[in-house]
Amino acid sequence: MSNRGPLEAASRLWPEQDATGFHYFDFLHARGSPRQALFYSGLFWPQFVELEGMVFLEGTIEDESDRQRVRDALRRYGGNRVQTEQSINTVEIPPLFGGRAGETTDGEDAFLASLICATWAARLRELFPDRAFAVEMVPADETGEIAVRFYQRT
Repeated sequence: MSNRGPLEAASRLWPEQDATGFHYFDFLHARGSPRQALFYSGLFWPQFVELEGMVFLEGTIEDESDRQRVRDALRRYGGNRVQTEQSINTVEIPPLFGGRAGETTDGEDAFLASLICATWAARLRELFPDRAFAVEMVPADETGEIAVRFYQRT
């Protein structure tokens, strides 16, 4: 992956910025914010929680109704933990950004999803070194929006 995607996005985000000869770190220096970087760190290096041997994004399983939703899915899928994780761990990317979702192109959404796949895979390896995970980009024609899905391999 190159920095071309972020550079193109930065050029559109700040069109008034003379970016002649700019590289990624030049834009970071000119326009970046450490507070925003800290805020987005949760997207790229999230926390995960375990429930009944399955792994989910923190925030997905917060209370008893969420735990019941997992148990219901597990029952619906005949005890298949992979299908249960897949059903709950499919995260559509554009809707994460609410009313600002339309600011990016389909290509940028795909680039962002690929970055999320890479970082989530690394994070899951760090937190669960004895387990194997699939972290994959899901095309919009399957879910309605480009998405990231993760689950444990059996």
